Amino acid sequence: MTVQAQQPQMHSLMKLQEYGGMVILQPWGEQGAIGQSLTFDMQTGKLTLADAIGKMQKQSTDVFGIMGTAKLQTGCVLVAVTGARKVAVVRGCQVYQVTDTKLYGKYHLNSKDDDKMMELIEEACDPGVFGQQFFFSYGTDITLTQQRFTSLSESSSGEPKPQWARADKRFFWNRHLTQSLTEAGGLDRFVLPMMLGSIGELRPLQFQTPDKHYGASITLIARRSIQRIGTRHWRRGADTQGAVANFVESEQIVVLEDKQGNVTTSSFVQIRGSIPLLWSQIPNIKYKPPTRIAPPTEYHPAFDRHFKDLLETYQDVVAVNLVNQHGSEGILAQAFQDEAQRFCQTSTGLRLVAFDFHKQCGASNYKNLSRLWDTIKQDFKRQGFFQSGSVAGDKQRQKGVVRVNCIDCLDRTNVVQGLLGRKHLEYVLDRAGLLDATDILALPNTFPQVEKRFKWLWADHGDDISRQYAGTGALKSGFTRTGKRTTFGLLDDGVKSIVRYYLNNFCDGRKQDAVDLVTGNYSISKDGPPVVSRMPSAWLPVALALNIVVWAWFNSIYLALGRLDGNNFVNFAQLVMLPCMLAFTIIYAVGKFGEKFIDRPQLRPDLSQVWK
Repeated sequence: MTVQAQQPQMHSLMKLQEYGGMVILQPWGEQGAIGQSLTFDMQTGKLTLADAIGKMQKQSTDVFGIMGTAKLQTGCVLVAVTGARKVAVVRGCQVYQVTDTKLYGKYHLNSKDDDKMMELIEEACDPGVFGQQFFFSYGTDITLTQQRFTSLSESSSGEPKPQWARADKRFFWNRHLTQSLTEAGGLDRFVLPMMLGSIGELRPLQFQTPDKHYGASITLIARRSIQRIGTRHWRRGADTQGAVANFVESEQIVVLEDKQGNVTTSSFVQIRGSIPLLWSQIPNIKYKPPTRIAPPTEYHPAFDRHFKDLLETYQDVVAVNLVNQHGSEGILAQAFQDEAQRFCQTSTGLRLVAFDFHKQCGASNYKNLSRLWDTIKQDFKRQGFFQSGSVAGDKQRQKGVVRVNCIDCLDRTNVVQGLLGRKHLEYVLDRAGLLDATDILALPNTFPQVEKRFKWLWADHGDDISRQYAGTGALKSGFTRTGKRTTFGLLDDGVKSIVRYYLNNFCDGRKQDAVDLVTGNYSISKDGPPVVSRMPSAWLPVALALNIVVWAWFNSIYLALGRLDGNNFVNFAQLVMLPCMLAFTIIYAVGKFGEKFIDRPQLRPDLSQVWK
């Protein structure tokens, strides 16, 4: 008997109607209303169960879940999921991605400050703005790994806990928004935990050799932590409690089923997260902002807390550091090394592996990743992976985790995690007798179509994680998709780098404010929220300067072709030199006073650099 069968059934469809200052949600089934309705007072935020409403008005809205509520100064708002699509099956249960949300109560607010806070909440929850990649399931808890879920199922006794109470708090994205629901009591079936991250699936797959035949599926899940959550340059390193920026737990689940119906489920977990020191890179219009790092005595406690938490959760940690060993990255790399040595003098379970990715692999020599694999192969085998079932051997547990980081924990990290995911798949297939894991060409030679789809699965995984943190898909994703570094891939990386630069400097402040507000990093006080005003963007003057340069370039062509009347020197000075000087002056002014154009977070600016 599994825990999910015991859990209270979630409301998967509700009819929503607005009556004056009230929102009424009526759970709905094929035969009409089922169970009590939920009433939300948009003035006070009070939640009340009431008798079922058998007949709803035609203008009612179909709602697939409640994302949460928020209390502002002059009223309260409710965020409802109004669109969702199926994306995967986990533990036999459908998993959905949020495709549309709607905020109720915004027309009852009577304050400009409330309007601005409401806009931030709306943008944070909107899949078309900042709320990309929200996932949920009515039947199982997707915030838990397969191993944790199995352990809880085997050890559970007594009254079963609702899904929200069992969820991993690190990955329960709307925990703050649902606080009013969980505290009200008796509303467990209305509380739908959301996870921010990525879920991809390959299904159905066929693994067939002359003497074996398995049906299979591969599911890849990314769970983004809400601790120190935010955007690329406004959240770096660790906070004083040891939580790190861009912390993501990735789990690869491989399910094999033979002709007799015997099923084996294997799960492999790895994590990523910013270098666990107190450091920052505050945008200042330059392509690479200066790296600031706190004195060692400031970040000792944060480093210790971070790895003690990891060891408590995962038992054993192999930290793979991919940053450059020189320049500003080299300073962080050395500090990381020094801290790891200090930590290991009094604690066990941590091993740090430094691998200068750019030095070893350059722009295209990714075959040298085999050197990294040779270094950590025995760690990989020692830690193992979770497995249950009867097809491919006895049950086993994963006894550690590989923690991968670069500076952003995106591009280089994606490449290495994709390599480890591939190794896990090869070992699972080897145990099933489908290939030889020691042969590096076994997978492409034996199952070429599966390998091609597997690469795309991991590339999409990396792109999703990257968009949430940096605003674009991952760099080096061309290699992850094809196994090759191409000219097109290099050009694609260049375009993404430019877009990242623009977003990180001129857009991410508002995104950071939105995330801080809905995850509870900022709470609206009784004295009223601050007036959030954005800085003017540098995009307009830069675009003007570029247009002037283009105009001058065309004038120079006309001069060269002799199509302009008058003195050529005068024409050249007026139509080419002066416009170029004007464009240069504009660009210089933007660079000189660039920090005034930066879009900075205004709700919790102190979290960007947590030391003084």
